[in-house]
Amino acid sequence: MKKKLLVTDLDGTFVKNSQEVAKKDREFLIQIKSDMHLGIATGRSVKEIEYIEQQIQTTVDVKIGFNGGLIEVAGKKAFEAFIDRKNLADLLFYIQSNDLVYDALDGKRRIGTYVTEDKGRVWNVHLIKPQDMFAEILPLKIYKINIRPETGRCDNVLAQLQNHFPNLSICKSGPRRIEITPSAITKGSAIEFICKKESLEVIAVGDSENDISMFQAAKKSFCLSHASQEVQAQADIIIDNFYEVGKFID
Repeated sequence: MKKKLLVTDLDGTFVKNSQEVAKKDREFLIQIKSDMHLGIATGRSVKEIEYIEQQIQTTVDVKIGFNGGLIEVAGKKAFEAFIDRKNLADLLFYIQSNDLVYDALDGKRRIGTYVTEDKGRVWNVHLIKPQDMFAEILPLKIYKINIRPETGRCDNVLAQLQNHFPNLSICKSGPRRIEITPSAITKGSAIEFICKKESLEVIAVGDSENDISMFQAAKKSFCLSHASQEVQAQADIIIDNFYEVGKFID
C-alpha cells in the first residue's frame, strides 16, 4: 500500500515557465507514480490542474485548488470553502476604492480587470471583465481573489489587507500578486485535512510564499532555487528543477 504523498505546486515548480511541463519533470512524475500517491496544490483552479493532466497525459490522486479552497481526492470533491458574502462585498469595495487590478475565481472563470498578453499562462480559463463588479460577482460562490498591485506597491497593499481582513487568509505569492482565501484556508491546511483521512508521509515541492504552509505540514520539503531567500529558508532541501526531488527520496 502506498504510504507517501508527493504534492507539488504548479507555476514556477512543476510548470517552471508557467506554460508547459518540462520533459524531465514529466518523466520523473510518471516514474514515481507506481511508488507513491501524487498531488498538485495550486492557487489556480482544479480545472487548470486538469489542463496540466491533459498536457502530461497522466492523472494525479489529489487535487488542491485555490490554495486549499477546493480539494478533490481520487476524482471526488472532499472539501470546499468560499469567501463569505460580507467579506466579499468589503473586498470588492476595497479593490474599487484603491483602483486595484484583480480577478475573482469561481472555479470556471477569472472575473475581473486582470488581463495578460501571455496567452500561454491562461490554461483553459476565460478572463471576463464585469460591467458591474458588485452585481456580477457578489451573487457567485468565490473561492479566491487575486489582487495584483503595480510594482513596488504590493507589500503596502498586503499589510493593509491583512489589517482590514483579519478573518481571511491573505498571502503574497509574487512581487505583483496577493492571494485571498477564506479563513484558515492554505495549502498546508489542505494537506492536514487529507492526512486526517489517511496516514501519509507527505513530500512537498514549491517555490512561493503560498507554499510555506505546505512545507510546514510536510515530512520533507523542497524549494526551487529561484525562490526568495525567505521561502527557501522554510524548506528542507533546495533544488534547481522539480525532477531533482528523485535524488533525495527512497
